[in-house]
Amino acid sequence: NAWASLTKRRELSLDLGLMRDGEEYDFLSLIFDCIQHGGRRPPLLPSQFAAELETKSFTNGKDDKPLVKRLYEAAFEEQFGKATELHYNDLGWGDA
Repeated sequence: NAWASLTKRRELSLDLGLMRDGEEYDFLSLIFDCIQHGGRRPPLLPSQFAAELETKSFTNGKDDKPLVKRLYEAAFEEQFGKATELHYNDLGWGDA
């Protein structure tokens, strides 16, 4: 799931949409192509997520933003609270 990908090692979270048509892959070339340029965004702190959420709208017309904010914050605390080690090297994010 998306939450698990935030705490997984980079080679365990591949974006298969980055595969090139007609390319034959071995294990290492698949990993290289599918994590190239990070393959995922850095995790957002709950406050950053809340700010980004304010720029979005829901298609059903309801304002579910307060609920979504609470769910994100709870899930963030659960996932990162149980992580003992995080590997975010070579993801192309740069310095904060």
